[in-house]
Amino acid sequence: MKRIALLAATAALVGGCGQSKDEGISGGGKVIGGTVTVYSLTNDPGGVSRSFVDGEKLALSDAGGKAGNFAVNFTSLDLGADDDAQAESSRRAINDPQVIATIADATRVTIPLFNAAGILQVAPSGDPSLVENPNALPSGKATVGRVEGAVPTDFAERYEAAFKRAPDQNAENGYRAMAAVLAAIKTAGTAGNDRTRVIDSYL
Repeated sequence: MKRIALLAATAALVGGCGQSKDEGISGGGKVIGGTVTVYSLTNDPGGVSRSFVDGEKLALSDAGGKAGNFAVNFTSLDLGADDDAQAESSRRAINDPQVIATIADATRVTIPLFNAAGILQVAPSGDPSLVENPNALPSGKATVGRVEGAVPTDFAERYEAAFKRAPDQNAENGYRAMAAVLAAIKTAGTAGNDRTRVIDSYL
């Protein structure tokens, strides 16, 4: 059984930073160096969303912690229930210079923030109408994708071996979301650290 290694510890939300939800958000560009970070923003990642996050961990472990030639770190944050909390956790991911993509539900807060920042957002759930709503896409470009792909045939067996419980649909969705992000980074090749190229690879 592979040891599941979380390369960046699950973090709690930091205190308020005194900014509006849209202030100082701009982005795109490249991550410097050979290590990129995928952020997962879910509600209560250690509780109600635990199986989803564990599915993400397993997908990253299956990939050997890499996507193509790039090492991939993983950070899980609590998305939060209200707009201010969601803005804070989204901004924390955006402000990480290593962020390459995020896995987060489609909300009226997450979509415009990650879109303005030029960061791929894979949305397992949320409000699908926002994905095509031009008012939610300040950059004018698509940056949001739905979860794609399927789990391996032996997924349930290996998940249970790793986490000592049977997987549910959320676990499968977490695996699929992470695997799809890793595939997009790998498909981008030597540009796997370029946020725009990763968006193009996914969409």
